[in-house]
Amino acid sequence: MERSCVLVINCGSSSIKFSVVSSDTNVHIIKGIAERLGTAEASLKWTASGEEDSQSLGEADHRAAMEAIGAILNNQARLDASLVAVGHRVVHGGEAFAESTRIDDQVLAAIEGCNRLAPLHNPANVLGIRTAQHFYPNLPHVAVFDTAFHQALPQRAYLYAVPYALYRENGIRRYGFHGTSHRFVTQRAANLLGQRLEDCAFVSAHLGNGCSACAVLGGKSVDTTMGLTPLEGLVMGTRSGDVDPGLHAYLKDQLNWTIERITNTLNRESGLLGLSSLSNDMRELIAAAD
Repeated sequence: MERSCVLVINCGSSSIKFSVVSSDTNVHIIKGIAERLGTAEASLKWTASGEEDSQSLGEADHRAAMEAIGAILNNQARLDASLVAVGHRVVHGGEAFAESTRIDDQVLAAIEGCNRLAPLHNPANVLGIRTAQHFYPNLPHVAVFDTAFHQALPQRAYLYAVPYALYRENGIRRYGFHGTSHRFVTQRAANLLGQRLEDCAFVSAHLGNGCSACAVLGGKSVDTTMGLTPLEGLVMGTRSGDVDPGLHAYLKDQLNWTIERITNTLNRESGLLGLSSLSNDMRELIAAAD
């Protein structure tokens, strides 16, 4: 077992990804995912020492899934003795966090204060943090925020052209997401080019089920496509990306849709899935096209 390892947890709305990474070599000692939580198909899959394994979780919630993950980690020889910290991916840090932060009661309360800005993500992040703190009370826990990298955005990039009081009193602005990805890939690109990041200008594209682009100048985010929520910007797997804001009123007036149905449709039924009426998985779409 490596001398020092970090447990990384990405607790999503219906899944938990985890990995134990060596601080010395960046090698993944064990990694896996608990997915479809809260359903009868909930399952846990992991890879350790090159061997894949899995187990059914029944209708496990996040806490039960974390217990199952904890049991697997405990079965790894001498792992507990080598763990030195737990890192948590947190989607929304609002304007409260411009960098990764060690978690204490005050920090956790501030993260919960951002729940209104990311109601699908932050509550799950908080639940993952609390559960991990229960299992690893003596380790430092650190929050790494998707939004932190974009706190460098100039005012012209983060303000919407709406009444200023909405920003001043309610925090309505562009926050941006995927910051950890944009920061990493631009630093890596500069390294591969043999350039100092401070001397470079990049357009970075994060392309997955969620997609965003970011303009990075001198290592700082100066514009990005995602906004108040991860719904704004590029077409994604199930998210629409940019649409005419008048669409909401049109769907309400003409089809009598509720705001909840509109929001769910734009987040979960649109994007590649909506356009194709088939799938949000590019592999399936390419196979169907062929």
